Amino acid sequence: MKTIFVDTCVWRHWFSHLDQPSKLTPKLKAESEAFQRIYNLVLNSDSKQFVFNQRIVDELGSQFAEHLEEKVLPFAKKVPIPLTRPDGAYKPDGSLICGGNCGGTLRDLLVIQGYKHADKLEEAATSLAPDAYLYNTKPRKKEFDIEHMESALECNAELFITADERTILNLLKQAAKSYPIQHPITHMHSIAKLPSESLNILTCSNH
Repeated sequence: MKTIFVDTCVWRHWFSHLDQPSKLTPKLKAESEAFQRIYNLVLNSDSKQFVFNQRIVDELGSQFAEHLEEKVLPFAKKVPIPLTRPDGAYKPDGSLICGGNCGGTLRDLLVIQGYKHADKLEEAATSLAPDAYLYNTKPRKKEFDIEHMESALECNAELFITADERTILNLLKQAAKSYPIQHPITHMHSIAKLPSESLNILTCSNH
């Protein structure tokens, strides 16, 4: 079974394309059209499966809840987040606060460009208003991409489909140069692809 983890941004752009395609940039429209073909391919295959985690559900929120219920949940498997924080967003859904096998393996990505993540996170936590939550702060949100990618590693996904070039694909490309081929960051770089790239891979694998 080829396991395919789809990043939140891809679902969000595709749902937006289904509703109001004119609101997307030409590039995102093309990537959403590529994902539509992937979606059709997976739904008509016995050997390919979408996976998602609770963070995907939370990030899509109420705006896309109907699309999620109709187009994702019946056809995708929920997988754990191998390392997450009990910060108000955590749900006892099988996600692993203790770390699983892959939790923390990609944390270097948070600091590789000089961002002092631990300091920023501590600062955000200590300055929270009484009715605020850590998961709504910028430093915590930076961890969400890591949680998605570590979820993909935890379930041995063969593809991680994302449209986020700036903070995921370009970062992985830069980081992979500094790590050995067997390192999780290098492996993550090898499976993280745009929808258009993923479509080519999945189409070729059918022949």
